Amino acid sequence: MLNRTSISEVKAGVVSKVDGHLVVAMRQYPRFLNKGLIDEYLQCLSPAPKLFSRYREFKKKLSDQNRAFEFAEYESDFELADEGLRRLEILSEICDQRNVFLICQCAGNEKCHVDLILLMASRLFGAQIGKLPFEYRVFIERMVSNFHQWERLS
Repeated sequence: MLNRTSISEVKAGVVSKVDGHLVVAMRQYPRFLNKGLIDEYLQCLSPAPKLFSRYREFKKKLSDQNRAFEFAEYESDFELADEGLRRLEILSEICDQRNVFLICQCAGNEKCHVDLILLMASRLFGAQIGKLPFEYRVFIERMVSNFHQWERLS
């Protein structure tokens, strides 16, 4: 199964390599996260620089993760480049054999780009995914209406 977890859960030992394959999916490698705690870092699974900058500006102004996610229009604008899709396909295959955890800084009660990645993996590659804390209706509608465009690698 493909799952989401946070840096804090990995650092606290709530999720570890014993539980599955751990992948950091962030624009920048997180400070103070020992590389021995994870299996790989895939920047190609992170948001595009423009989207991430827009989100950070809103987060600074609003001091609210979920509102910043919405104001930055993550659901409308998030996508993965070809390399990100290739790696996601590989991770989707790995998760047939063992759990895969995509790691971000977001807490479980916060909207996160990793949830969007999980939805993509499910739709494009048939990956089983963990329960999502939010619905992401705009993103799902976008995936359904643009399915052939998203299906570049399938």
